[in-house]
Amino acid sequence: MILDSLCIVFYTGYFKWADGSYNAVPQETTRIEIKTKEFRTLLFKLNNGLWFGNVNGKIFYSSLPQFRDSLCKLADKDLS
Repeated sequence: MILDSLCIVFYTGYFKWADGSYNAVPQETTRIEIKTKEFRTLLFKLNNGLWFGNVNGKIFYSSLPQFRDSLCKLADKDLS
């Protein structure tokens, strides 16, 4: 149930970015760390705007929307 909540948080943008888009993470954020019983991630924002880190034991290097999509896929599997 935590994963579906995280999915909703990352899909609902609360902060307006400089390019006019919205995201659940402030644009100045350079680190995302999430620790739950079934999900662990530690991501760092690189100078090119992409994120690098570890998501549930797997290396992640991509955009924040790609992270959101990966997180929501895990939530879907968890609910099945």
